Amino acid sequence: MKPWIDKARCAAEPKICPPIKECPVQAVSYVEDDDEPIGGRIVIDEVRCTCCGLCVSICCGHCIEMK
Repeated sequence: MKPWIDKARCAAEPKICPPIKECPVQAVSYVEDDDEPIGGRIVIDEVRCTCCGLCVSICCGHCIEMK
């Protein structure tokens, strides 16, 4: 299982995203994307991610889950 982000529920606000700040391997980041309605999205780098689950438990929008 690996973390998955529900983009419909994610606010994609890097300043308030705990997983960006707290991920022990810096696998969570914000990417600018003009195709997104708010200009960007939160992404998880599958290569860096160790599937520890921390992002799931600290996501303020409860939009990351293990799948």
